[in-house]
Amino acid sequence: MENSTLNLVKVQIAWHGFKKNKWRILALVVATALAVAAGSLLQSPVYRASSRLLVKPGREDVYVSPAGDVPVVTDRSTTQDYKLNSEIEILKSPLLARKLIERMGLEQLFSFPDRSYKALVFKGGRRKELPSAETASRIIQSRLGVSVVPKSNVIDLNFDWGDPEVAKQALDTFVDIYLIHHLMVHTDPETYDLLKNQANQWGEKLTESEKKLEAFKSKYSITSLNEQKSNLLQTLSSLEAETLQTRSEIGETSMLIASLERRLSSLSHNVRLQETVNQQSGTLAALKARLVELELQGLKEETARVRKMIAEEEQKGQVTVVSGESPLRQSLETDLLKARAQLAALQAKVTSRDAQAATLREKLKSFDGIEQRLGELHREVAIRESNYKLYLSKFEEAKISESMDQQKISNISVIEPAAIRSQPVRPKMLLNILVGALVAFVAGTGLVLLKEFVYPVFRTREDVSESLELPVVAVLPKQ
Repeated sequence: MENSTLNLVKVQIAWHGFKKNKWRILALVVATALAVAAGSLLQSPVYRASSRLLVKPGREDVYVSPAGDVPVVTDRSTTQDYKLNSEIEILKSPLLARKLIERMGLEQLFSFPDRSYKALVFKGGRRKELPSAETASRIIQSRLGVSVVPKSNVIDLNFDWGDPEVAKQALDTFVDIYLIHHLMVHTDPETYDLLKNQANQWGEKLTESEKKLEAFKSKYSITSLNEQKSNLLQTLSSLEAETLQTRSEIGETSMLIASLERRLSSLSHNVRLQETVNQQSGTLAALKARLVELELQGLKEETARVRKMIAEEEQKGQVTVVSGESPLRQSLETDLLKARAQLAALQAKVTSRDAQAATLREKLKSFDGIEQRLGELHREVAIRESNYKLYLSKFEEAKISESMDQQKISNISVIEPAAIRSQPVRPKMLLNILVGALVAFVAGTGLVLLKEFVYPVFRTREDVSESLELPVVAVLPKQ
C-alpha cells in the first residue's frame, strides 16, 4: 500500500514536471524542426525515374531439340516466382551497372547541375570530382530499386538520381541493356554454331556420297538396275531356249548322219549305170552304104551278097554297157556332207551360245554384288540427305531465332517506359520536419519525465501544492 502511494506520488510529480517544462519541450521541438528543415534544404534533391516490365513465357521457354521436329514448351506456371526472382537477380547484377557506365560514361552520369540550395550558394551548381568506375557501379546499384508487384508478373524498376533527365535517360538505357543481356543469357550461341557446322559437314558428306554413287553407276553403266537385270534375264532365257533348240537339232542331225553313213556303207562305189542294144552298129551302116552304091551301079550279085550280110548283121545286134559311181551314193554322200556341215554349224552355235550364257550368268552374278553395293550407296545418300535436311532445318530455325534476338524480341515487355516524377523523392521536407519534431517531442518529454520520476524534487511551495493538491502548512528555510 505504501509503494502504491509512493508511485502515485512520483507520477504526480512527473506530470507536474512535464507541465512545468512544457515550453522547454516545445522549444526543443521547434528547434529540431528548424534544424531538420535547414538540413533538408541543404541536401541535394533526388528524383525518381520509374518503369515497369512484364515477364511472360517466351521463346527462351521453348526448347527445340536438334534431333526432333516438335518444340517443347516448358511449363512455367509452378515456377513463375523462381523466374521472377531470377530476372530480379539479373537486374541487380553489377555487370548491368558497369555496362550502364560504359554506355553513358561517368561524365554524363555524374556531371549534372546540383539543385540544392547549398550548391547554388556555395559551389555554383556543378560537381567537380567524378568517382571511380567501381564506386560509380556501387552507387548505381544502391540507387536502383527492383521489386515485384504482388500477385503479378510485373517488375517495378526505380532509379533515384540527382538530375531528373539523367535519371530518366539512365533508366531507359538500363532497361535496354537488361533486355539485351536477358537475350544473351537465354540464348545459346554454341547451339547455333553447332547446327551450322553440322549442316555444313552433312552437306559435304552428302555431296561426297552423291559423287561416289554417280561414279559407281558410270563404272558399271547403270541406268536402271532392275530394268537392266530384267533384260539380262530375258536375254539369258532366250539364249538357253535357243541352245536347247540347237541341241535338239544337233541330235536330229547326228541321227541323220548316222543313218546316211549306214546306207553308204551298204552301197558299192561302181555300179552298171546303162545297158544299150545298138541296132545300128558301124559295120551295118557301112554295109548299107555299100548296098546303096551297088544298087546304083546295078551289080546284082554284089547287091545280093551285101543284102545277105546286112541281114546277118541285123540279126546279131550290139549291146553297150555303161558303168560308174552310183548316183544314189553320190546323193547320199552330198546329204552326208550337208548334214556334217550343219552339225558343225550347230555345234559352233551351241558353243557360242554357251559362252554368251556364261558371260550373262557372270554378269548376273556380279549384279548381286553391284546391287548390294548400289543399295548401300543409295542408303548412305538417303541417310546423309536426311541428316543434312534435318540440321539445315534446325539451322534455319536457329537463324530465325537469332534474327529475332537481334530485333530484341523476348518475353520481357516494357509496360511503362521510364517516367520521372515532377517532385523529388528526397529530401521529403514535411515528413522530415514532422519526424524530427516527433522525435524531439518524445525525447524531450522522456528526459523530463525520467528526471522527475527518478529524482522527484519540489523547489517551491507552488510545486508542492500543484503536484500533491494539498495546502502547504510550513516552509523550512534553507540552512
